[in-house]
Amino acid sequence: MDAFTLKMIAIISMGIQHTTWIFWEIIPIWLHIPLYVMRGITFPIMAYFLTEGYRHTSNVKKYMMRLLIFALIAQIPYVFATGIYTLNIIFTILIGLICLEQYENLYVREKRVGLFVAVFLALSIISFISEGGMFCIILILLFHLIKDEKNRRVIPLICWGFFMLIPNLIYRVLNFLDMTTSVGIMDMLYDVQIIGVQVELLMLQFYVFSIGSFLIIPFLNAYNGERGRNAKYLFYAFYPLHWIVLSLIAYFI
Repeated sequence: MDAFTLKMIAIISMGIQHTTWIFWEIIPIWLHIPLYVMRGITFPIMAYFLTEGYRHTSNVKKYMMRLLIFALIAQIPYVFATGIYTLNIIFTILIGLICLEQYENLYVREKRVGLFVAVFLALSIISFISEGGMFCIILILLFHLIKDEKNRRVIPLICWGFFMLIPNLIYRVLNFLDMTTSVGIMDMLYDVQIIGVQVELLMLQFYVFSIGSFLIIPFLNAYNGERGRNAKYLFYAFYPLHWIVLSLIAYFI
């Protein structure tokens, strides 16, 4: 697979996941979890190609400025569509890029380890107000730190998947089972009056998305290193545009 194909997979999975997110009330509850796995496919591809872009860019500051411009463009549609007042995922990617640049400047070139750690912690704190948060920054950094290409396409995804999935999933499953001890599972799925249990199931889906990080491993391993079609601004344009479209559909229905 070339870069264009992988990015298209990321775009399609993102569109499916965000559609599920916005229209969760009219999508059957049992269908949410498999659809939310799509969320775990999108960001690893974005993170991987961010590090690829950083390796090959001739102007990092221009790269950062491009991300900042599209992050600002997408912010209002993102908030309007989701009702969440955090920074959108492009801001998270921008923070990750800044982290890579500071790692190369402070840690590698200047050997100022303490200062880099301080900058990394500061960026991690800032990332808490952006979608995905610190775990996304760590994934980006792992893709950059691991130099062997074969390991680079596997190890970060396994680490990210387990760190995101295991602790939260165990907690949510136990809580979910506790809530359903006095409620039939089929009644829970179809009776909209059982609000508390349904909310718990909806919370569970926010963690199963990390399963997608395992599913994407064979796709990244199939990457042939070629760019494919030249669609440099496709993702940048799609991201704010799809939020606008989803917002309009939600408004009119």
